[in-house]
Amino acid sequence: MNGYGQFCAVARALDVVGARWTLLIVREMLSGPVTFGDIRRGIPRIPPATLSSRLRALRTAGLVDVSDRRYRLTDAGLTLAPIVRELARWGMTTESTALSEDDFDTAALTWDMQRRVDVDALPGHTVVLALEFTDRPPRDRYFWLHLSKTNVNLCRQDTGAPVDLWLTAPTAEVTQWWLGDLTWSQLQRQPGVTVHGDRAVQRQMQHWFLRYAFTRSALAQTSSA
Repeated sequence: MNGYGQFCAVARALDVVGARWTLLIVREMLSGPVTFGDIRRGIPRIPPATLSSRLRALRTAGLVDVSDRRYRLTDAGLTLAPIVRELARWGMTTESTALSEDDFDTAALTWDMQRRVDVDALPGHTVVLALEFTDRPPRDRYFWLHLSKTNVNLCRQDTGAPVDLWLTAPTAEVTQWWLGDLTWSQLQRQPGVTVHGDRAVQRQMQHWFLRYAFTRSALAQTSSA
């Protein structure tokens, strides 16, 4: 049997969204339509066949539709947003979900950074931010963000464009800043963290990113709304 076979509403809901990866796929679509590749970049460890299977199940359940190869939540799918937020709130406040070494993924982290840029806060010219994660192997160590008001690109290869700001740091510290556990100033004071580049750009950078969608402060705002 694939389902729980119970009349309980919780069991029936889990029959639809309880499979591994499913709510993370929903999370990826909460910010708007995404391609198959976008979802994989947001959830790098999901096998492609599993992603295809989960998307089919969500479409069959009427929670997701697809147009022009872009997946989006239906009205029914959007009603899962409060559930995802409450799971995030629980995950941020309970010791049983504390971060472990296996949770640090530079590909997922930088992809989230790429899609959480406040383009209105960017300067009028293109800025290149280079990130070096000092504790990662070469394939997951270097990333470049090309930021402008009209386009935001994440690169894993150096394009040769002049770099305006270099951030060199261990993965855990950058992740803690992204999650809202460290301020930009606190991040810069952490052991092993260095920032090189124009000082004016260094001061502005903290305002370019909206950071993680489910920081403690963001969740507090939704609970008080």
